[in-house]
Amino acid sequence: MVERKSCNCILLTGLVVFVVILGNSFVSAGALGPMGVVKSGTDRALDILKEQQTPQGQKLRQRRGEILQIVDQYFNFQEMARRALGRPWKDQPPEKQKEFVRLFKDLLFNTYVDRVESYTGGDERVLYDEERIEGDYARVRTRVSNYKTSDVQVEYRLRQENGEWKVYDVVVEGISFIDNYRSQFSSILAGESFDSLLDRLRQKVRENAIL
Repeated sequence: MVERKSCNCILLTGLVVFVVILGNSFVSAGALGPMGVVKSGTDRALDILKEQQTPQGQKLRQRRGEILQIVDQYFNFQEMARRALGRPWKDQPPEKQKEFVRLFKDLLFNTYVDRVESYTGGDERVLYDEERIEGDYARVRTRVSNYKTSDVQVEYRLRQENGEWKVYDVVVEGISFIDNYRSQFSSILAGESFDSLLDRLRQKVRENAIL
């Protein structure tokens, strides 16, 4: 039951951060601390999710290029992909690492945008509980309240590079976004080559599907 709840909520919280920037594209990520990166526009993101349900609302898929360009400022896709792949990352040549990052990014976009476009809206509110900074890493603990009559704990993990804080993982009710994908990739690589994994990702991206 907890797994289902977490799976559903990560679609909301992950997309909240994906879409959050649409309402705040004028804000420089480098000017924000960890809490600011997470907070700057989350409420607006929820509004956007609801607005797309209106007759005048533009579907997120139609804004694909805009969204991807903007979220690059707030998400460290290289770090996300590296951690999601795990130990096999260092064994791959730079060109394959680069392709894996691109495919992983496209996979995330297709997965979450497909889900968010079916989002019907609700009374969710995001509450910001704590920011903890340890060197170049930080954690921002939040709660999504009124999610199916309960609160859901959401932790954002960030890394600072070149003076900018960027998200590289989201943990919902103790379930790590990165760990979930690493488990899937490890399962595939246990019996197949890395090239086979890339082929799978290419196919999934083409199909706009998830693993």
